[in-house]
Amino acid sequence: MTLLRSGCKINLGLTITGRRADGYHELDSLFVPLPLPADSLALRPLDDDICRVRCARADIDPECNTLTKAYAAFRALGGMPPHGLDILLTKRVPSGAGLGGGSANAAELLRWLNAHAVAPLSREDLLAAALKVGADVPFFLYRTPCRVRGIGEKITPCAPNLAGLWLVLVCPDISVSTPWAYARYDALRDATKNQKKVLTMDEDKDYRTHLIVRDEKHKSDVSVPPLFNSLEEAVFSAFPQLNMLKRQLEAAGARAAMSGSGSSVFGLFGSEYPEERLSACVADLRRQWTRVFVQSLPSRWDVAKW
Repeated sequence: MTLLRSGCKINLGLTITGRRADGYHELDSLFVPLPLPADSLALRPLDDDICRVRCARADIDPECNTLTKAYAAFRALGGMPPHGLDILLTKRVPSGAGLGGGSANAAELLRWLNAHAVAPLSREDLLAAALKVGADVPFFLYRTPCRVRGIGEKITPCAPNLAGLWLVLVCPDISVSTPWAYARYDALRDATKNQKKVLTMDEDKDYRTHLIVRDEKHKSDVSVPPLFNSLEEAVFSAFPQLNMLKRQLEAAGARAAMSGSGSSVFGLFGSEYPEERLSACVADLRRQWTRVFVQSLPSRWDVAKW
């Protein structure tokens, strides 16, 4: 048996830059991988050339999920897995939280398949296989922060200066459908006939300051989207408790935002924030919310090629 661990991500800013004719939305966002919360994948070989997934969660379709899609996409592009797979998936990353847990699972499996394949895929084909599974999957192949644009296919690894920051991630017991969130965003935009109004909610907040990150490909500093999420207005109007959670984190001294299409909300606390106050804030949050994760962000990122 092989055991894989699969983390998640947050969006340090998500700006919707347009909607294509095919209905897909283009975005500009800084994706940051997180080690927690994390899923686990227990892989066992099968004689048949199939991928079978078992999971205690009732909302995971054993025959059609990101893992079975990743296996199929790998084979469709010419990859030859060493054998079929029986996968026992243990979910700890909540669904409908904007953390990309299913996408992270698919990317982790694709990396493993390529490392053990009889006929591995090229880097370009592996990225293409990932994109077939979902827009967020290619990012998780990098295992480093990336500026993500387009529909998720334009990826630039970078090294954001987050040294000394503490991340407090709160995952409410609310599941937000990503297609629903984007459709609601579109409805609000169409109703107001003013896309800018939707895109610039909380424009006066100081946490909208752009982060400066290092573009390793071009060896230069680049400005990335601010800590602002275009989908917040749409999601918060339907789930006001998420807006209250964001304000609670801000009142405690954090720079806060919703991740992805929600429902998770995070706060960034600076190194100058007293440790006892941070502990008190986390304790207060845990009295109100079931899943609260606290972790320090790395001062350095490995942006080596994979």
